Amino acid sequence: MTNVQSIAVLGYEKVSEQDMITPLEIFKGAAMVVGGQIAPWQREVPPGRLDVKLVGDKPGVITMQMGTQVVPDAALDDEETFDVLYVPGGVGSGAVATDERLLEVIRRHHEEGKVVAANCSGVGVLARAGILADTPVTCVAAVARGLRAEGVNVPQARRMWVGRPEERIWTSTGSYGVHGGAVALVAHYLGREVGTIVSMMFDTLGGLGEAIFEPVGPEFYQHLDLETTFQNYFEEMLLPKVAA
Repeated sequence: MTNVQSIAVLGYEKVSEQDMITPLEIFKGAAMVVGGQIAPWQREVPPGRLDVKLVGDKPGVITMQMGTQVVPDAALDDEETFDVLYVPGGVGSGAVATDERLLEVIRRHHEEGKVVAANCSGVGVLARAGILADTPVTCVAAVARGLRAEGVNVPQARRMWVGRPEERIWTSTGSYGVHGGAVALVAHYLGREVGTIVSMMFDTLGGLGEAIFEPVGPEFYQHLDLETTFQNYFEEMLLPKVAA
């Protein structure tokens, strides 16, 4: 199993508040558990270190899609790698999906054996980086049709999250699946005990139950007519067509 000691959540212009902040808070909560700052009981494992950062795609303040502004912990260093690189979704993901510099960073992480994760429309960024191959993934409904058309393996019955540890790929749907997917990732790589504490901190265990200890989350309901309407509206914004 991959030894996870560092996690970077990528921030960029017009990233979704939910998609970025939710996993960041869950991962930082996990870091506090690993480090012993949060200890509802005495753990047999001695305190360790988990370094979690919000990494901006460039220096300076990040303005998210609803106008919230945040100061990242660091700016992206093209040569630095993290054990987990997490790409959130948002209306700015369309620009990220065409940014060759960021796509190369994602490719390099995966080629060097790191875990790459994404949620919502951020899954389209992983697809454009060319790291998915035939790996089953999940994503927000708005880009599911477009990704399938590009040959990405998005099963028709979407799951809240899909972890593929063998391929080092973790994906989640829109904001509803982001929370459970992030906790499932924590439980898989940092252990069930850490996952249990984190899930109780954020009430995930009460909401989703034992599913959070599985790499594949619950199945989503399908609303095909509504999905088509939202795909027609958002697809070009979130997953711009590649020039021929």
